[in-house]
Amino acid sequence: MFENVIGQDDAVGMLKADLGASGLPPSMLFEGPRLSAKASAALELGRVLSCANGAAWNCSCPDCARHRSLSHPDMLLFGPKNLWQEAATGAELLSRSPGTASRYFFVRAVRKLTRRFDAALYADEEGRLSKALPLVRSLLEGSDACLPGSSTDDEAAKEAHKLLSTYGKLHELLPDSTPVFQIRAMEAWARQTPMGRAKIVILEHADRMLDASRNALLKILEEAPPRTTFVLTSSRRQALIPTILSRVRPYRFRARSQGAATAVLERVFRWSDPGARSVENFLDRYRPESAGHLSAAAVEFASALLGEWSSRFGGDPAMDRAASDAEGGVRTALAKAAAASSNFGAGDDAQAWSFPAFLDEAGSVFARLLREADSAEPSMRAAERWAELSRDAIQRHTFFNLNPVAVAERLAAAMIADRP
Repeated sequence: MFENVIGQDDAVGMLKADLGASGLPPSMLFEGPRLSAKASAALELGRVLSCANGAAWNCSCPDCARHRSLSHPDMLLFGPKNLWQEAATGAELLSRSPGTASRYFFVRAVRKLTRRFDAALYADEEGRLSKALPLVRSLLEGSDACLPGSSTDDEAAKEAHKLLSTYGKLHELLPDSTPVFQIRAMEAWARQTPMGRAKIVILEHADRMLDASRNALLKILEEAPPRTTFVLTSSRRQALIPTILSRVRPYRFRARSQGAATAVLERVFRWSDPGARSVENFLDRYRPESAGHLSAAAVEFASALLGEWSSRFGGDPAMDRAASDAEGGVRTALAKAAAASSNFGAGDDAQAWSFPAFLDEAGSVFARLLREADSAEPSMRAAERWAELSRDAIQRHTFFNLNPVAVAERLAAAMIADRP
């Protein structure tokens, strides 16, 4: 078990120890940087909990088969996430290195998206699914044709590439943050008797929730039903409220070493090009053309904000280094990001993903500060303030439909005004 979670020996060791001692907690937090296998570990945990035969990696029982194709009825997966690169990578992988592993990689990439439109998450909100359901059905039918044994390798590769257009349309319908109606629907689902041995609820990016959603989640974590395990994932632990943190057991996923990253690239992606220094570097090949410019602008934006803090409250080496990377001011960086994304999707619906992505990329700069050995209190204060303000920015953009450029300008002004 957990053979697909590469380079995370500490987290996997904790999970295996807790499983072996029957000490697995009902609620867990998988925390760590982006692309550190948090979701893979959560999905594998669901398979382990459902299997009655010891959960060997090659177990062929019906429960394991359903979990491998992400079709098990006792698993619920939701939360905002940019999944496009994984699907595009999977389609290319089917062409470049056909086989059973490549087929499952693509099918799972598709169903990581379609599972977010499960009817169970839209109880009493069926109207919200009207635009999504035809796309979901098309993707499920197409991904079935890519499963092992269902078609030739060439047919599977052609079908995968054909599905990417539909995938992109459905991806645009994902909420930017987890709405409260989904938390309430999840609670009702979690309290029902499982079809098999146990249920698992996986909520990704648990830090991206509004107050109503956080409060509803807190309620079910306080009164977790039996035979249901909750796994929250986050790359920004500091953005989670203390009351939720107090009710989950943390499992730390760390940035992979170069050796572990190479192993992932070779074993999962069948890629041995030394130019791909990390998994993130490899996946960047499949980002939309504008994403690189947006990412660079987000880093510049965060660095400029840190420059404002550092100028008033120096003496933090980690912050000073991050701030020194800013070549332009906050407004210049924001203008670059807006230009790269049609004003964060205000002028082009195809760029609707860009504002949350911009905030996530900028937030990674603040998160990295906290992992530096010489970071001090100013870094902690800056990261905490960013987490608070970025949550507010997502709310204003998503639920109040405010112009994202104006929201970003407000965030920057508040960040600068509150500097030490």
